[in-house]
Amino acid sequence: MTLREASAEDIAFIVKTERLPGYETTIGRWSAEEHAAEMAKRSSRYLVAEESGAKVAFAILQTLDDPGGNIYLKRIAVTRQGQGIGLRTMAALQDYVFALPGAHRFHLHFSSLNERGRRLYARAGFQHEGVEREVFALADGTRVDSVRVSMLRREWEARTG
Repeated sequence: MTLREASAEDIAFIVKTERLPGYETTIGRWSAEEHAAEMAKRSSRYLVAEESGAKVAFAILQTLDDPGGNIYLKRIAVTRQGQGIGLRTMAALQDYVFALPGAHRFHLHFSSLNERGRRLYARAGFQHEGVEREVFALADGTRVDSVRVSMLRREWEARTG
């Protein structure tokens, strides 16, 4: 698996991937224009994961300019679930984040409905930080809790030793 910085040419892949079945209630969806605007921000970075020359996942990192070294994973999505792509991508993302000077904490939050994500983040070594109640509004008007997890540099170092 390799990670590379995404370019404007990757936006179609990103939009298509986040619209795959099963993601509608778990990761969110932006328009191509919203992705282009986010990609242009200095504090954000889009990454594409590739295996055997094929794009298999993308991730959006935010708060790269945080003075405390807190890097936020806004979104991760894979093209084929249940094949280990998410775990391989997450390991590559952790290596990428903690290679950044000053990165101390890699964190994210996810919908409590996202059981697949919960298992992925736990397997990747993220620690549970807490729950924020009824953060996400679904299309039908119901509300869903947000689960917060993080990994500290020292925890990553212990895993990669």
